[in-house]
Amino acid sequence: MENQDRKRLLIIDAALKRFAHYGLAKTTMTEIAKDIAFSKALLYYYFPDKLSLYVSVIEHMMHTISRDLIKSVEKTSTATEGILMLLQKRQAFTQKYYNLLEYTQMIGPELPEALYEKFQRARAFELKIITGLLTKGDTSGEFSIKDIPFTTEIFVEAVSGIHFNILNRARNIFPGKEQFKLIFLKEKRFAEIFLAGLKPAA
Repeated sequence: MENQDRKRLLIIDAALKRFAHYGLAKTTMTEIAKDIAFSKALLYYYFPDKLSLYVSVIEHMMHTISRDLIKSVEKTSTATEGILMLLQKRQAFTQKYYNLLEYTQMIGPELPEALYEKFQRARAFELKIITGLLTKGDTSGEFSIKDIPFTTEIFVEAVSGIHFNILNRARNIFPGKEQFKLIFLKEKRFAEIFLAGLKPAA
């Protein structure tokens, strides 16, 4: 890895820790620079402002999550196990990085173009994994599905609805472990009911 790439990654890692712990609004570029003993000028050489650094942090985090999800899902033996594993991992990441994602919830649908593109790619990745799992289940006879892409969309939108409905009740406060646990329990139960409905008729 070239020296410039290494420095850039050091900045992103330091910012990820700060944003994940304090959130975007309460983190300054000065604090990030101090954490890794860099000058502010050097920080601004790589990232012209805090938002551009935030976008790079989100992209870095999504790459990490994607790799971990693929590894975890590949270890499961059935499509049902794979989808339940994905939900569990997804929830663990949301809890761990809630402060990091808080900014996107505060500004709502008016996301900057660079961020919007990253989240669109993340959603496309999730749809691709679930489509692959439902296809695997359909091929193996675990499920009987007429329209896999449409079924995937329904599943993802319903799961997202559970997630945001519970978190929206916790506006202005950090959701506690119990709320994250409730989200996962409801998502898991919904998935079990939904996937049972896809099983071929006896």
